[in-house]
Amino acid sequence: MKSADTCEVWNRFVSGDHTAYRNLFTSYYRGLYGYGMKLCSDSVLVEDSIQNLFITVWERRDELHHIESPKVYLYVSLRRNLLKAKKKYDKERSNNEEIRDGFSIIFGAEEIMIRDEEKLQQKAELQHALNQLSNQQKEVLYLHYYNGMSYGEIEEILSINRQSVRNHMYRAIQTLRTVLDLDIMRLVISLMIGILLFTA
Repeated sequence: MKSADTCEVWNRFVSGDHTAYRNLFTSYYRGLYGYGMKLCSDSVLVEDSIQNLFITVWERRDELHHIESPKVYLYVSLRRNLLKAKKKYDKERSNNEEIRDGFSIIFGAEEIMIRDEEKLQQKAELQHALNQLSNQQKEVLYLHYYNGMSYGEIEEILSINRQSVRNHMYRAIQTLRTVLDLDIMRLVISLMIGILLFTA
């Protein structure tokens, strides 16, 4: 859904339009679910959090006229809700280390879409290299390349400044360059360009 279309649907939603509300849910569910699964990998918790998020925004729609980017608002809200739920879950199990570390993101094979059999080994190496990055570097990469988020949107979602987003992106790419050979880096670049074109 284009930005202008999203704003129009959002405005209808906050005015109480049930069809617009359903359209928002349908348009964003897949992306929110994928992001949620990257953050906590508990499908039941992610599904419940998304359902609760949409229940909450419907109940509070009269307070949401000021929202300029529904996409960012929904991603920020889901991230906050999952972090709160995860802290509660970890606290019940006295796992304080997990509470301090926050989310632990893992890149799976599904994020690296390669059909060429000759490149399967490169795919495995790329997946391993991506998972060597810090959690915040992985989250920045995931939001930018797999969700088409701009640096400004990522800044709002992660509550960090624009330069920090750029730094995480730069360090992630530099790290990949140090652990991957030239052929696989070409593959990385082609994949990222393809994903950006697909999500644009």
